[in-house]
Amino acid sequence: MGKEAFEHLLGFHGAPMLVGVKPAVLLSFRKDRFEDFEGLLASYAPCFHCKGITVCRLAEGEAFVLLLFYRARPLARLLKKPEVRALLSRFGYDDGAPLAALLAELKRRIGLQKSFPHEVGLFLGYPPVDVAGFMKHHGQKFSLSGYWKVYGNEKEARALFALYTYCTEEFCERLSAGQKFEDLVVAV
Repeated sequence: MGKEAFEHLLGFHGAPMLVGVKPAVLLSFRKDRFEDFEGLLASYAPCFHCKGITVCRLAEGEAFVLLLFYRARPLARLLKKPEVRALLSRFGYDDGAPLAALLAELKRRIGLQKSFPHEVGLFLGYPPVDVAGFMKHHGQKFSLSGYWKVYGNEKEARALFALYTYCTEEFCERLSAGQKFEDLVVAV
């Protein structure tokens, strides 16, 4: 796969973040499916930097890489909310830590576990009540399932799910119609 496939994967799985609606998205890539994954990713660094997007490697193996694409200011604001801080503290994160330290701890915790630590949802913008509900009910007894499992405000979640779907459809349609990827990514 090359540039076009990479852009379509990013658009399909990350459009809400790429257009500034969501603070972060977590994507896993099989590096061997691309001609030169590292070169390809590096070629987007100027676009990402200019648009306020940072890429963090959370895990990596010989054949795969797990990348967190995020917007630093919105993500830092989100992680400073009292209900988010309280939940992160329960997981052992330093309550007053800056974003870089929180991401380093998330990376460390991902490396220690065979599955994703539950708090990854907080970094992706999931409501804390839903992250806590998922843990309490072991992924069962949810009121709605979509981009995540909902235990709190179903009406709000439905609206966000619809917005994320709209962003994805619009981004992918415009990309398929020939608009440049870098023109579709919004600076926030």
